[in-house]
Amino acid sequence: MTTTSRLQSTLAIAASLSLAACTGAGEPDPGSPPEISDETGNPAAGTRPSGQPALVTKQGRIGDGVECATLTTPDGELWSFTMGDTDFAAGDYVSITGEIADASFCQQGQGTLIVQDITKAEPPARDRDPARAGGIALTTEYLIGEWVAKGVDADCARPDFAIRRSPGALVLEAEIDGHDNDAAIVLGNYPRLDLDEPRQDLPMEARGPDGVAILRPATDAAYDPLTIGSATIAGDGVVFIRCSG
Repeated sequence: MTTTSRLQSTLAIAASLSLAACTGAGEPDPGSPPEISDETGNPAAGTRPSGQPALVTKQGRIGDGVECATLTTPDGELWSFTMGDTDFAAGDYVSITGEIADASFCQQGQGTLIVQDITKAEPPARDRDPARAGGIALTTEYLIGEWVAKGVDADCARPDFAIRRSPGALVLEAEIDGHDNDAAIVLGNYPRLDLDEPRQDLPMEARGPDGVAILRPATDAAYDPLTIGSATIAGDGVVFIRCSG
């Protein structure tokens, strides 16, 4: 190699080193997606998907998770995400737009959302805030007995309905408008009175420690109020109190 060639090579290397120093060699490319971290500054909660990112929008209620916050949709989907510096907290109903992470340490739900936008949203009729139930789960033992609509006229000598255990089902027995005088109760994540078509199912929630609410159908569709015993299920529903267990 000639002296001139060596000099040109040395100058080229020096120029490259100088440029790297100015642009911060080893740092992420400004055009690459930003790294995310949880509230404590731990490494990324989720790995961004490779290729062209596809955004999804989910609405639901925020909850406390094992490692990250959770979002539960009215349809029962559970997603994890990190709260970051948002002003939202558990119990808030929000809309989240983001990417679904390829991998995550959040450990809960069907995936982790890498949040790009989070805003307050108005909950639909089918959303039922678990906080309204006082944190009490409906169980067979809680429900069995006779119940009367809460109010100044409540009279346990004339209960509106009784809930009994029958083979293979938990059954509400009452005069039900336009329906047989009994209906099955479904428990689990979405407790409800399971009515025959064309009637829609009626959600149920605890009103602890000795009450249960029967609510209008958990949809935004038109609804013809239904009467159970002496109580008409309309608006925000009816709260019944226990007469006997």
